[in-house]
Amino acid sequence: MYARMTIVYVLLLSGIQAIEVCSDQPADIGFLIDESGSVGATNFNINLDFVKTIVNDFEIGNSSVKISTFAFHQFIGDGFYFNCCNDKASIVSNINSIIFKGGTEDFAMALAFARNNMFQTKNGSRDFSLKILMFFTDGNSPIQDGGGLLHNLGVIVYVVGFGNGVDRNQLNKIATNESYVFMMSNYSYSVGQGYNDIKSQICIDVLTNQCDRNPQPCRNNGTCVGTGGSKYTCLCQIGYTDHNCQTGLLSSISIK
Repeated sequence: MYARMTIVYVLLLSGIQAIEVCSDQPADIGFLIDESGSVGATNFNINLDFVKTIVNDFEIGNSSVKISTFAFHQFIGDGFYFNCCNDKASIVSNINSIIFKGGTEDFAMALAFARNNMFQTKNGSRDFSLKILMFFTDGNSPIQDGGGLLHNLGVIVYVVGFGNGVDRNQLNKIATNESYVFMMSNYSYSVGQGYNDIKSQICIDVLTNQCDRNPQPCRNNGTCVGTGGSKYTCLCQIGYTDHNCQTGLLSSISIK
């Protein structure tokens, strides 16, 4: 079956919408979920239910989708890395172990954690996989870089903002681009069209040749070469290295 992609048809009043449920393309999908006091335990658990629905709807395994999920406030809360588990039941069990803590938001800290810990091979992120981060918040927090350093690593960043307390300009800086910002008036999105819109976009990303993306994932004028599905490799210019040509060789040389 082509890309082993299943098409599920959802009957809506406005007609029939095709929701693509991707299966065996490799993707590391990470979740950072705001657990600050303004969110509250009930809404926080609704966001965890969203993650569990994603787990249920996608093929999970070493050669397909892997999941990492962490809560955050002014510190990183409960969670697990991509190398935690390779089956749906174990992932759901770990999600159920994430407990709401409260506190205030620190976006810069959370994004740095995703960059320096979540999407690292030592914690189960795969060099050959598509990388997606989903960032959930109902508030705002000072940021400078936004998601730029994550974008440089080839991570596609989605942002889901809730209510009137968010700063849309901040969310735009975090997301890959403005079309990856999903604004929700309340938390009922997880069982409605909001979820379907987000899931459909994930499927598009998982099944898209990453070399056709704008911007394409290779940095510093590297050449992107598709290797099937969402897989790609970067041919780096002289002086640059790593999967997305994001690291300058001179930056790793210590001059004494």
